[in-house]
Amino acid sequence: MSQATRIEPNLAFIKDVIVKGGDTLKNCYQCASCSVVCNLSPDDRPFPRKEMVWAQWGLKDHLTRDPDVWLCHHCNDCSKYCPRGARPGDVLAALRQMTIIENAFPRFLGKWVNDPKFLPALFAIPVALLLICMWAVETLRIPEGAIVYTKFIPQWPVVDVLFILTAIWAVICSAIGIRRFWLRLSGGIFEGGSGDRPTILDFVSKQALPMIIDILKHNNFKECEVNRPRYLSHLSTMWGFILLFITTTFVATGVYILGQQTPYSLANPIKWIGNIGAIILIVGCILAFANRLSKGEDTGKTSYSDWLFLWVVLITGITGLLCEILRLADAPGVAYPMYFIHLVFVWFLFAYFPFSKFAHLAYRTTAMVYARSMGRELKKGTTVITYKASKPDQGETLESHEEKVKEAVS
Repeated sequence: MSQATRIEPNLAFIKDVIVKGGDTLKNCYQCASCSVVCNLSPDDRPFPRKEMVWAQWGLKDHLTRDPDVWLCHHCNDCSKYCPRGARPGDVLAALRQMTIIENAFPRFLGKWVNDPKFLPALFAIPVALLLICMWAVETLRIPEGAIVYTKFIPQWPVVDVLFILTAIWAVICSAIGIRRFWLRLSGGIFEGGSGDRPTILDFVSKQALPMIIDILKHNNFKECEVNRPRYLSHLSTMWGFILLFITTTFVATGVYILGQQTPYSLANPIKWIGNIGAIILIVGCILAFANRLSKGEDTGKTSYSDWLFLWVVLITGITGLLCEILRLADAPGVAYPMYFIHLVFVWFLFAYFPFSKFAHLAYRTTAMVYARSMGRELKKGTTVITYKASKPDQGETLESHEEKVKEAVS
C-alpha cells in the first residue's frame, strides 16, 4: 500500500497569487484544456494544468522551483479556450512575478519594485544621486556654448563612477537571485528527463547555440496562436536593446581605448546603429501598449509590473532620441534637462533589473537552460497539437466536454 502524503495548503500564498493577477484561479475545474491547446507544453507532465492544481492548493515550494512556470510564454492560448474562464496564462504570470520577489536580493527591493506605493522613492534615488554628483563637480547649471552633455553631467567622475557601480550592483543582485532560482530548480520536482544530464561542456557544445538562436528569433513566441501581436512586440523590444547594447559597447571602446570623444556625427555608423535600435525599441513598446490596451479576451491581464516596465523602457527610448534631436536643434534650455531625465530612467531600468519585469530575460533563460540540460523539450507531439480544445459546443454539457479533453490528453 502506498504511503499517504500530507498536504498543508499555504493560504497566504493562494491569496498572494490572486492579488497579483491570478484572481480567476478558483474557476479552474481541472479539465486540462489548457495543457491540450498549448503548443509549448511537453507531452511529459504538461503545463499549465499541474501549476493550476498546485496554485489552488497553495503549494508554494513546488511552484517556486518549477521551470514550467517560465517555459510558458503567456500567449494566452490556454486562457482563450478555457471553458471556465480560469485564465491559466494570468495565473502563471502572477507566479513568475512572485518567483522574482522570492529570489530577489535584497528581498525588500523585490517587493518595492513591484508595489506602486514605493515608486516615488525608487525614482527619488537616481534623482538624488545625480544631483549630488553634479553638485560635487559644480555643474548644477545650464552650460553656455554648443550643447555638449558632458559639460552638464561629466563623463568622469559622474557617469563613469555612478553607472559602472550601478552595473556592478545589478550584476551581483542578479547573480544571487539566479543562483537561488537555480538551486530551487534543482530541488527535484522533475527527475530523469530524457536521460542523464549533460556536462557543462556538452551543453555548451551541443545545446547552447540552438537555444540562443531560439531566443534571438523568438521561435517559442511563434508557437502562440491566439495572441500573435506579442511576438512582434517582444522581438522588436529585444532587438532594440541588442542594438543599443552594441552601440554602447562601441562608444565605450571609442572613448576609453581609442580616445574618440562624443558626440559623433550623424554619418558615423555607430550613430546609425544607435538610432535604429532606439526606434525599434520604441516601436516594440508601442506595439506592446496597443496589444495590452486592446482589452480583448485574447489579451492577458496587465499587472503593475508590466506597465511599469513598458513605461520605463518607452520613456528611456524617447528621451534618448529627444536628446539627440534637441542637441541638433540647439535648444540647451530643454536639451540638458531632457538628458538628466534620460539618465534617471536609464539608471532606473538597469539598477532595478533584478527585481522588475526586465528580469524575465534572466529567469526564463535560466529555466530554458535547466529544461534543456535535463532533456525536457518544449512542444508537443503531432498527435496532441492536432486537437484544439474550445469551449463546449452548443448543446454540449461541461461533463461531456471534460471527458473529450481528458481523452485527448491521454
